[in-house]
Amino acid sequence: MRGLVSACAAALLFGCSAAFGGVTPMPCMKGHDGHFHLEIDGRPFFVLAAQMHNSSAWPEYLPVFWKAADALSVNTVQAPVYWEIMEPAEGHYDFSMVDTLITQTRTHRKRLALLWFGTWKNGAGHYVPLWMKRDTKRFPRLRDADGRQLDGMSPFGSQTLEKDKQAFSALMKHLRERDSVEHTVIMVQVENEPGLLGTVRDHSPEAEAAFHASVPANLANGARGTDWMGRFGNDAAEYFAAWSVSRYVNAVAAAGKAEYPLPLYVNVWLRYRGLTQPGIEYPSGGATVNVLDLWKRESPAIDVIGTDTYTGNFAEYQAGVLPYQRIDNAPFLSESGITEENARWAWDMLSRGALGASVFGVDDPGLHDAAIRLHGADNRLLAQAAPVLVPLATRGDVVSLIEEPGAPSPTRRLGNWIIKASYGTQWGQPDPSSAPIRDKPVGRAVVARLDEIHFLVIGAASRIGLTTALHDTSLHEVRRVEQGEIDARGVWHGTRIWNGDETDSGLNLPPEGVMLRVELSP
Repeated sequence: MRGLVSACAAALLFGCSAAFGGVTPMPCMKGHDGHFHLEIDGRPFFVLAAQMHNSSAWPEYLPVFWKAADALSVNTVQAPVYWEIMEPAEGHYDFSMVDTLITQTRTHRKRLALLWFGTWKNGAGHYVPLWMKRDTKRFPRLRDADGRQLDGMSPFGSQTLEKDKQAFSALMKHLRERDSVEHTVIMVQVENEPGLLGTVRDHSPEAEAAFHASVPANLANGARGTDWMGRFGNDAAEYFAAWSVSRYVNAVAAAGKAEYPLPLYVNVWLRYRGLTQPGIEYPSGGATVNVLDLWKRESPAIDVIGTDTYTGNFAEYQAGVLPYQRIDNAPFLSESGITEENARWAWDMLSRGALGASVFGVDDPGLHDAAIRLHGADNRLLAQAAPVLVPLATRGDVVSLIEEPGAPSPTRRLGNWIIKASYGTQWGQPDPSSAPIRDKPVGRAVVARLDEIHFLVIGAASRIGLTTALHDTSLHEVRRVEQGEIDARGVWHGTRIWNGDETDSGLNLPPEGVMLRVELSP
């Protein structure tokens, strides 16, 4: 049986909407009930991305980034589009930097996710064009409770919104004209960690009038004529901020989607790790977990709300990401640190039916060399397996096993088989009951059930055991373990058979990573 994916071949055949000027369909979202994925050229696609530093999209600085991205073996790069550069004079657009990114991405045989640095970048207005910054009458600033103007634009600035919509629409129109055949650009981030810093809500005159008016009917929950304080009490200011920011972002997204309907996403500066103060510790009004329902209701043009998760702790990572896996939202690790510990997150995201995972700021020469080697080895394994694993994860047939210092050895179940991982093991010794305490936990694996007797095991620095969950007299055993790889058609190619020392104590996955096809008895 050389065809690895016979059990899920049908899942690889469905496609997306018609192409814009080409023979391949548009990049699009597929899935349901919290399990979503991108389809690119009609095939499942898991985003393994590298994001450059904020000011690295200039042609002179791109070679350093490309060196890191190639070493990382990512299939996608994330790069900013600066509003102030794209529209240097009102109504005059310059797409030369965008075109350079597209051309170089094609040269490096990757896909591109563009990041629209428009009205917001990390809760501020740093990338708003200079001609807008100078005209605070037409384009009002965010104001705090004392009326002071802050480093940010008011979400109630109607002309600011109109200019952002026009600029983003122009960008999307240019992408349609430039890229609708090749589909180099597969998704676009609308704004960057939008929200308000320096105040919980805007206190501009327009905002004050809206705050003291009745809550919109869809938020009133049957309480007619109730203002924001009457409806939300002590949380009124933050909910008001979320309503104003989400509606603004949605208007920009909808305008761009009307030109070219690529998948659009928003990234979030998370409220986790003990953060509780909106406008101070995180941007107020962003799509944080406490206002996530409101955001999903008010931003239908946004396909995914992604999470920017900077932690090397598994529990903290999960606390940030898991609330965003909902019936109406895919989990998406839109940013994380480029560290050795964070290599584990992509494995976990892939098992959850997520959109993908990204690491940020990879273009620091020499600073991240060890992490880049580790992530690169992982990406080479995961990229070839992703088209097979993505549809399996959607139906719950993929599990991840992640090392966390001091935590019990993880155990999962697939069908009639129990899968257990252990770390810090020695040959001939029993499995440790918990992961060892060490500075850089890197044990990670995914196990996928291809059919009733065939499993795919991929991972590194782990021992994987498979035992039956049945209590009967039949023989249940690991019949065959074959190391190999998956080609671009989803066909398995074996390179050697494991046996003896390699299987007696479980499947010992080496630090450099390995892919195994395992046959079990029924």
